[in-house]
Amino acid sequence: MPPFTGGLGRARGLLAERFGHAAFRVHQLLVLGPLLAGRSILAVLPTGAGKSLCYQLPALMARGLTLVVSPLISLMQDQVAALRRRGIPAAYLNGLLTPGEGRAILDAALSGSLALLYCAPERLGSLVRQLSRAGREVSLLAVDEAHCIVEWGNEFRPVYRKLDRYRYLLGDPVTIALTGSATPGTRNEILHVLRIPQAEVVVTSFDRPNLVFRVERVRDDRERFTRVRELIRVDGPVVLYTPTRRLTELVTRALLRMGVRAAPYHAGLTAGTRRRVLRAFLADRAPVVVATSAFGMGIDKPDVRRVLHWGPPRTVEAYYQEAGRAGRDGRRSECVVVWRPADFAWGDAATEVRRYVETRTCRRAALLAYFGERGTACSGCDVCGVEPWRPSS
Repeated sequence: MPPFTGGLGRARGLLAERFGHAAFRVHQLLVLGPLLAGRSILAVLPTGAGKSLCYQLPALMARGLTLVVSPLISLMQDQVAALRRRGIPAAYLNGLLTPGEGRAILDAALSGSLALLYCAPERLGSLVRQLSRAGREVSLLAVDEAHCIVEWGNEFRPVYRKLDRYRYLLGDPVTIALTGSATPGTRNEILHVLRIPQAEVVVTSFDRPNLVFRVERVRDDRERFTRVRELIRVDGPVVLYTPTRRLTELVTRALLRMGVRAAPYHAGLTAGTRRRVLRAFLADRAPVVVATSAFGMGIDKPDVRRVLHWGPPRTVEAYYQEAGRAGRDGRRSECVVVWRPADFAWGDAATEVRRYVETRTCRRAALLAYFGERGTACSGCDVCGVEPWRPSS
């Protein structure tokens, strides 16, 4: 029996009725067409492209449960709340729930009263075994942030590498893997680990024309801090990425002493503190967040005007994910790496990152080429001589 009832015609009706949108975006149609026909999908879509709708809407047409694997606790909480406001039965399982809350949600999933269930990686193994024993049908498995399958050092990587086993226990459901950036090699590895080699692959352009890419070289950390302090004077929120928790705290304290409304964010803080920082950032009470790579995936903040990096990022893929949090509203925004040569002496940045920061050719073209895409005319980078975007004073 087909896992979904109806095709794109019914999907368009549900899009208007439940989500309030008049039409799909082109790339959403490219994903939904094969998916609703029962074919697995790898979707590489840029930040702000509406990836979540590609599994939320099919969940309303699925005969069984839609299970969403996501490492983003804040995102799953926000999305479940929004789905419930639309009358869609959804819930999440993560480490923040009490045992009683977790049991109630599991009971709802097993009884068939949920359309979508979001699950954090650390809860996935237990959930899959219970769904399998109960014979609960999972029509759609959605793997969000699928690059975690490949990205070394990610704390959830061991669970993501077992997803093929979990798919088998669930009866090999139709699967959609989603990520914001992935090279051809990364895409192949995702398909291999999930054991969906025949899946449709949908890749949209990685180009974000509204983003300006710049790199600034400094002599030492004193000069770097001075330059970063100047760069955070901007009409809109700023995210400053730093390589370590210690540096995150030090830079935040220095900014606070200068009257900047900044807040730190890293995995060493309690979950409650991280939630408070996120809420303050979303509400513009803390317009500058100084963070490690723990901050950002799935953050729904459309008006970030600058994303700054204190030194070179670890990989080009990580950089494009983080830089892509700027300008999701389509307005002109900047992505700036401030680095010094000594950064490469102790850091673990990849060779490709060094090539990016030292290149004398178009930075936009260099980024797009990394993802296997040929660049068009540059709409903004320091090498091409485009006048940098300036904040008002």
